Amino acid sequence: MEIGKDSGEVAMSAAATAELPIRRVSLLEHININVFWFANNFHWQALLAIVIPSMVAKFLPVSQEAINLTTVVLWGTIVAVIVNPLVGAISDYATFRLGRRRPFMIIGTVFNIIVLVAFAFAPGWASSTALLALFAVLFILLQIANNVANSPWSAIIADKVPQSQRGLAAGFNGLLSLLGTAVGSLVAGAIVNKHDPLPVYRQEIVQIFLLIAAVQIIFVAYTVLTVKEVPLPLTDQERFSFRRFIRRFLFNPLHYPDMAWVLLARLLVMMGIWTVYYFLQYYFDNVLGGPGVRTIIYNTPFSGEFFNGLVFQPALLLTALLTSIVGGWASDHWGRKGLVYLSGAMMAIVCLVFIFFQTQYGALIAALIFGVGFGAYTSVDWALTTDVLPPTNEAGKFMGFWSMMGILPQVIGTAIGGVILQLLQSLPNHLGYTVLFAVTTLYFAIGTLAIKQVRGAR
Repeated sequence: MEIGKDSGEVAMSAAATAELPIRRVSLLEHININVFWFANNFHWQALLAIVIPSMVAKFLPVSQEAINLTTVVLWGTIVAVIVNPLVGAISDYATFRLGRRRPFMIIGTVFNIIVLVAFAFAPGWASSTALLALFAVLFILLQIANNVANSPWSAIIADKVPQSQRGLAAGFNGLLSLLGTAVGSLVAGAIVNKHDPLPVYRQEIVQIFLLIAAVQIIFVAYTVLTVKEVPLPLTDQERFSFRRFIRRFLFNPLHYPDMAWVLLARLLVMMGIWTVYYFLQYYFDNVLGGPGVRTIIYNTPFSGEFFNGLVFQPALLLTALLTSIVGGWASDHWGRKGLVYLSGAMMAIVCLVFIFFQTQYGALIAALIFGVGFGAYTSVDWALTTDVLPPTNEAGKFMGFWSMMGILPQVIGTAIGGVILQLLQSLPNHLGYTVLFAVTTLYFAIGTLAIKQVRGAR
């Protein structure tokens, strides 16, 4: 398939037409296609929401926890922004006997396991000063390995699921992603506690990293064995050309405006999430916690890890689960855009709850409301993107851009959040967190409105 730069028109080849999925997908196949995302979200939720912020606060100076956390995650996330769409585009050319997507999952997972094991024992390898750099390097390697595994798999729905079922497939994707996120929060929050004595805490870190590695091995093995890919026939395989590859990798928004608007909307919504995501544990410790404070429901001594992992995140994900499958089904019947408007409005409201109701119960209510919006958005976001995919056989490339719009905010949003909290940490009444949530409200509002510009989907 060639994209005519001069004419701006796209001609679909016979090979591309043959690639379009036409066979309906069974319920079990929906699960098999998407079960990998349970493991992937278990991996990242445990690490990003609980483990890495906790390690930074425990092993590095507490007075600089926000900026140290930003330093640890920033460079790896920048690398992921490059690796994710690049590997996705490369997979479109792949001619492996196992298919275009599975070999990358296998290779990436092997290296991912190695880095997880190294991360588990890293705190004993360096002093506090060197440990900051070591954490940053390991996070870079972790992002590279994991994105090699997951970026090509982002295109599997476009590869194997007919358009009439993609809303349902996206619903299963959202459901299994949220289940993985929920279990990751619960497990990591129950195991890791930075207030424990250092020898005990080191054992907790080793346990959680090895458990994450085991989950990756089990679910990736299941996916590779149950999802079959048919290699492209020799007549349909494109001969690799570096120049043509670079041209395919580039994306001109003017050629595909609907795709551009969907990607921009996703970027802004994800900015709203990632500007605060890494710092929630610190918000809970610094604003809701304190000497003698006990956790609601459990009546245990308060810690940010425990409240985030066993109160806030489970409540959020419970309501998100209830809307994920329903949202995917509803979007197939009544359109995608309405659900995006509803979910964006609810997520924006949550930021106001955090500003005006800074209590544990206020955070719990915010989690329940946010879960409804986030579940609906998760269920429809992927389906909306596949609806506006350009009529080419480069689904891996464009879904790589979709993935990148979820990763880039981790760079920009985290940097903005870390700087805001570091600069405003000395101001009274936790003003830094108030400013942080106010900025997040704007991201959600603008991202939601951007979907109005999409003409090729309802």
